[in-house]
Amino acid sequence: MSKQKADLKSEYNVPNLERGLMVIEILATKKDGLTLAEITEALDLTKTTAFRVVSTLIFKNYLQKNETTKKITLSRKMLTLGISAMNEQSIVEMSIDVMRALRDELKESVMLGVLLDAKGTILEQVSSSYPVKLFVEPGTQFNIHSSVGGKSILAFLPKEESNKLLKKITLTKYTKNTITSKKEFKETLSLVKQNGYAIDNGEDIQGIHCIGAPIFNESGYPVAALWITAPHGRLPHEEFHKKGQIVAKYALEISVKLGFISQ
Repeated sequence: MSKQKADLKSEYNVPNLERGLMVIEILATKKDGLTLAEITEALDLTKTTAFRVVSTLIFKNYLQKNETTKKITLSRKMLTLGISAMNEQSIVEMSIDVMRALRDELKESVMLGVLLDAKGTILEQVSSSYPVKLFVEPGTQFNIHSSVGGKSILAFLPKEESNKLLKKITLTKYTKNTITSKKEFKETLSLVKQNGYAIDNGEDIQGIHCIGAPIFNESGYPVAALWITAPHGRLPHEEFHKKGQIVAKYALEISVKLGFISQ
């Protein structure tokens, strides 16, 4: 590097911004997080500087702190920034063939979606083979509590993060089947985690049933969900379990493509 370039680099550097980026970069490599003392030591920062930088990033929701373990980790906001950058290039590219295979097996419309803060967003859709089908544009938002996309991801989030997200959302009633009790909703999430798939029993749109499952990244973090949607006559209650297992199998295929190692 020439002396002129070095001088320019020095002139335009913002030390605290640089330190903030260093904190984010090191936490990106530490799945279980680090304490403030560990960050201070690893980055050779003063205690005061580390405290100010980390506190600012927590205040702006880029980092989160577990008050029990004192471990600091990247927040979901940080993850969603990464997802928004990699969506079309990675998740959709790695999912589209699997989505088509799932559609070919079950003949129903297949959706792929992610959570962005307190709402879900549909990334891609593969339309049903049947003449009567539900079509949703990519980019359409969906509610977390009344959708399989929301339930599939929320059920597998770390408990602290899941509880934090639950505090943000209102369980608005859309149909007679919408879950509006947080106690009942938490019980439903426990069942989703136990079964490995989620069900929308006409909770968002009356007469439309959906079955979905989570997609995990290499760290075992639920980054997206895969689901099928159909009129209740083509997707009756008695088929929920059988088709739930099929959807979960295809979701796992995508997870493996993203680097997830099944236990």
